[in-house]
Amino acid sequence: MFDTVRRIITGGPGFGKTSILTALNRSNRNTFDEVARLVIKQEMARNSDHLPWLDNLAFSHKVLSIQKTQFNEASGIAYYDRGAPDILAYLKHNNQVSFSELEDFLNSHSYDTKVFLTPPWQEIYQQDEERKESFEEACQIHDALVDTYAELGYDLIEIPKYTIKERLAFVLSHE
Repeated sequence: MFDTVRRIITGGPGFGKTSILTALNRSNRNTFDEVARLVIKQEMARNSDHLPWLDNLAFSHKVLSIQKTQFNEASGIAYYDRGAPDILAYLKHNNQVSFSELEDFLNSHSYDTKVFLTPPWQEIYQQDEERKESFEEACQIHDALVDTYAELGYDLIEIPKYTIKERLAFVLSHE
């Protein structure tokens, strides 16, 4: 029986994670879209304040709920556009404390110890409706992600600043 391997691709906002996940999906890999962007779109459509820039804690609860579902739906080798440790990093970045549901999940559920990291890359960075951070703040978030994943014992593998095709090949070379 083949075990499920849950691989995270993380990094600051706008550093190319989603493009890599799209390429993985096109290569018939099991992928999960970024939950935070989905929740932001849903909450903006509802005119809700459960947005990271208005109520980050309520937003984090919603993200974790969907990430738990994604975690349980994985099979084979699965790639995630961010994982539950990202929630903790964002809370730390915003000088907020974690919450028990997140802590319980992080203590009882593990992703693969290899976590892929997209480095800051100003040339591809763009703000949009859901990504409101400046490049400088995106770099600060990146640093919080690096610190959080390291504190949790994950091994970060930086994805080089290559073309999408080359970045895809780099990630796949670690399967």
